[in-house]
Amino acid sequence: MSLQHLDSAPKADDFTPLSEHQSQTPTSFFGAKPVLHAHYEGMTLVTAADQLKQDTAFSKFSSKREGEEDLVEGVDIWVSSENVVLFQSTPSPVGVSIPFPSLALHATMKYKSTIEALYVNISLNDAETVNEDDDIHMLEITVLPPSYTSKPTETCITELFNALNTCADLHPDPDGSDDDGDDILDDSAPGASGWITAENMDEYMDENGNFSGMVIGEELGPGAGTVRAREDVDESVNGVNGADGHEEKYYRTG
Repeated sequence: MSLQHLDSAPKADDFTPLSEHQSQTPTSFFGAKPVLHAHYEGMTLVTAADQLKQDTAFSKFSSKREGEEDLVEGVDIWVSSENVVLFQSTPSPVGVSIPFPSLALHATMKYKSTIEALYVNISLNDAETVNEDDDIHMLEITVLPPSYTSKPTETCITELFNALNTCADLHPDPDGSDDDGDDILDDSAPGASGWITAENMDEYMDENGNFSGMVIGEELGPGAGTVRAREDVDESVNGVNGADGHEEKYYRTG
């Protein structure tokens, strides 16, 4: 899902208030309104000069140049369980809806060493279609609170940051977990690089006949990791030279 341009601001009845959501069980989890976690007015967005031109939606915001930065003033912010909305009502109504997969990074910071601010790194690519061969375009924005010139430390930045954290957790990165449940062996695991044979056994076992190094997965059961002489193996089972006819070899099982 890519960024979406808006020409009208969200309304209160577009959302379920957080207090209402927490106080009752929803009648349905399908088609429910997004839960509004935070709404702040009169914020200021700061970007490097001309960076807003990278995106069609952001380029419509009205800004002023101060040194090497562009300032977008009078921005209202909505943080909901569905997305983040930035909207500027004057001089003309314009806004952008940002899906959470497009929020690559957000963190609190000090703007000009003293002002509490929020740093946001936004991917301008479609989060659902971007691949390794695409040119990745990012927009770095610093969000300043309404009173940053008069009360630089008395701000809503911490609350805004916490709301973003909570809602971002509702949209985990699909590539961030291993869904098939297969264990990935570390290169240092016994046998990770190939067969364990009589010739290289000393590389993986200590003087007591136990595997040394990293333990992968669950603890080995009784007798695991010990070496049996050929006469201890019942040659009638699966071949004359031990299991499946392999002589004095340990197998990779993963």
